[in-house]
Amino acid sequence: MTPATPFGGEVIRRASRTTAALQIFGVILLGILVSIYIDISNRQGNLEDAVRENAMWSVYQLDREADELLHSLKEVIEGGLKEASNRERLSLRFDIVFSRMDVLRKSKFEQGFSADNEVKSRLEQVQDMIMHLDPVFSKLTQIDFATVDSVELLSRASALSEATGALLVYTNTLTSEERAQNRLEVEALQQKAFLIVGLLSLSVLLLIVGLRRQLRGVQAAGASLEAMAQELTVSYQAAEAGNRAKSQFMATMGHEIRTPLNAILGMVELLELNKLPEDALSRVRTIRRSGEALLDTINEILDYAKIEHGKLELEERPVDLVSLAENSAEMMRGRATEAGTRIAVDLPHRWHARHVLADPTRLRQVMLNLMSNAVKFTSEGTVTLRMRQQVRQSEVWLRVEVQDTGIGIGEEGRKKLFRPFSQVDASISRRYGGTGLGLTICKEIVDRFGGRIGVESSIGFGSTFWFEVPVKATEAPATEQDVETPKAFASIAPLRILLAEDNKINQQVILGYLSHLGQTATVAENGQVALEFASQQDFDLILMDMQMPIMDGIEATRCLRDPMSRNKNVPIVALTANASEEDRRRCINVGMTSFQAKPISLAALHALLKGITPLPTIQTESASNDPLLTDPINPPKHGLAAVADRRQEIEDILGADAFEELMAAFFDDAVDLLNSLNVSMQDGRKENFDTLLHNLKGAAANIGLEEIALRAQTLRKRELTLADIDELSQQIRAAQTALAA
Repeated sequence: MTPATPFGGEVIRRASRTTAALQIFGVILLGILVSIYIDISNRQGNLEDAVRENAMWSVYQLDREADELLHSLKEVIEGGLKEASNRERLSLRFDIVFSRMDVLRKSKFEQGFSADNEVKSRLEQVQDMIMHLDPVFSKLTQIDFATVDSVELLSRASALSEATGALLVYTNTLTSEERAQNRLEVEALQQKAFLIVGLLSLSVLLLIVGLRRQLRGVQAAGASLEAMAQELTVSYQAAEAGNRAKSQFMATMGHEIRTPLNAILGMVELLELNKLPEDALSRVRTIRRSGEALLDTINEILDYAKIEHGKLELEERPVDLVSLAENSAEMMRGRATEAGTRIAVDLPHRWHARHVLADPTRLRQVMLNLMSNAVKFTSEGTVTLRMRQQVRQSEVWLRVEVQDTGIGIGEEGRKKLFRPFSQVDASISRRYGGTGLGLTICKEIVDRFGGRIGVESSIGFGSTFWFEVPVKATEAPATEQDVETPKAFASIAPLRILLAEDNKINQQVILGYLSHLGQTATVAENGQVALEFASQQDFDLILMDMQMPIMDGIEATRCLRDPMSRNKNVPIVALTANASEEDRRRCINVGMTSFQAKPISLAALHALLKGITPLPTIQTESASNDPLLTDPINPPKHGLAAVADRRQEIEDILGADAFEELMAAFFDDAVDLLNSLNVSMQDGRKENFDTLLHNLKGAAANIGLEEIALRAQTLRKRELTLADIDELSQQIRAAQTALAA
């Protein structure tokens, strides 16, 4: 990273400080302007009041009317008061003087000169004179006007005129002085305004200069940030490219490691099915344990990669907690027995909710990881898987504990748990192995459930790892897949299987598994060959590898799902070493039915095949094209000869005991199939006939009973009767008697 980042940060800090200072200055300046504005407003208000009241004009009008009254009174006295018109004119003049005085009084004239007592005194004097003249002038309009003393009246009018004149002179002088004072104040205000304008101009100039500098600083900071953003973008893209490369590398390495590991574990499992000397069997089991440990390590690394990329997802479906606990314990029992450790399961007598909505795969993964650790650190002891349920605020919580009697963990060691690549101490990885990712993955899964995980332990007294997750009660699932037992492996109807696999070793493993399950398969070494086979014949199932030469499994599946394809509806299962969630989505999106990661076990393959229903053939089958009926190159054998050939073939691969198990399973299944035929005949469910006869045909052909297979195939092509079922039953009993002899 270049120095642009710290420089840009410093510029932004300086710009922020400058902006804050300008804001404070602006607030102070605003306060000064507001105070000056208030002062000017008050003074202007006073001046407006003076103009509005117009005190001087009122005094002038009063003085003029008083003079007019005196002049009119002199004229009337010279002409005589007897004339009514003269008296009325004098009365009107006095009324005008009285009204002027009343206007002057109501306008609160004295408030304009509130600081001068002389004005108040003169104004009161004038008002008293007018009030004393009022009764006299009132008599002029009455009958007793003769009692009015004209000389006295003239004297009072003259005194009033002099008083108003004196008031006018005094107020005029006072007003002139106030105007001079106001002029001085206005000049002072003008000087203040000039000063304020100067300060404002200077402030605006400083503000402009500061803002220009601020703008340049912001531009520099913006350029710095833009450069930093570009660098971050480049770094982010590089990191993303690195993550993609790492993910691709891990997926590729996972495939490359899983492919030979699949062959190793598959061949070892096939070897264990044979009768081996005790020392050889021990070595084979050692190979298997080592391979399983390597597979666990690979799975942990891939799961941790999913967690890093946020791709660890949970599903939600009905789970039987009893079956989940028992199956998980059963999966660990073999490893525990080899270590001399006993696996115990402790379940509650009464459940709040035995069947819940959860992700059984992830729950089992956590339990198996905790039990695996417990078995690893416990020698000749006991590992207990315990389940309990509690109701908290109307919500059911599942608590799972894995308790062991192993070496235990100290306080310092417990602090290192649930961290990536962390072990209690360095000797742990050397003595017991492991990546240190298992508990990290467990914690991530439990966190995704919205639960919590922890441990209680002390050195020498064992450990108890526990986790709690919220669950929702639900109805019992319609079907539950238990761990398959070898005795159940022979109950699958013969299927038409196409195996697309380029690795020769993996071909041998899958074919060996299928043979042990009473199945055969057509092998295609790449996707192109698989398409050719699929265009020529019908299949019930296609096992498709993803990475193959010429044409990979993705492209082959896309072609098979074409509407014009002969096998467009056949189930296609991805059988691949690519085990990432992204690979799973690619397979599902292109049209594959399901996804099975390698290495696949015999039990997993059996569970897969058991869920496949044979599809009806596209072309009408006939005796001339059925491989059980005619084969121009190798005509079918009949009777015990065919059984002997098939026995030898199976014993060469799986051993003599395996053939005996297949033979016993066939006759057991044949009884069930015949009973199902009778029930379907009585109920009139003719649609079941073809499937039942097809299963019987495939099972018989699988152990060499060609006559029974031929008879079942023939009955598929015509109307079935009770006599046909009886005849077929007798034929099966005869074959069982002949083989027993």
